[in-house]
Amino acid sequence: MSTPTITSLAFLTPGNFADNDPYTGLEETLQLFEYGERLGFDGAWIRQRHLEHGVGSAAVFLAAAGQRTPRIELGTAVIPIGYKSPL
Repeated sequence: MSTPTITSLAFLTPGNFADNDPYTGLEETLQLFEYGERLGFDGAWIRQRHLEHGVGSAAVFLAAAGQRTPRIELGTAVIPIGYKSPL
């Protein structure tokens, strides 16, 4: 029986932050992506949820992250609003 090998390592973060200071939360999350790249992670993912505080658009956030991280692969874990009850 062969031993499985890990060929890629990534992390996922929700990017939640306070209503009264979204800039700090966004900046700290972007810095986390930069730090992950420096540590050697292969990928970094952002979670976007509707009707919850945090990243409003994963695509826009990842565009900003791409300006700061030349090597790491970027991804999004979006939970479609169709699966969430507004009640």
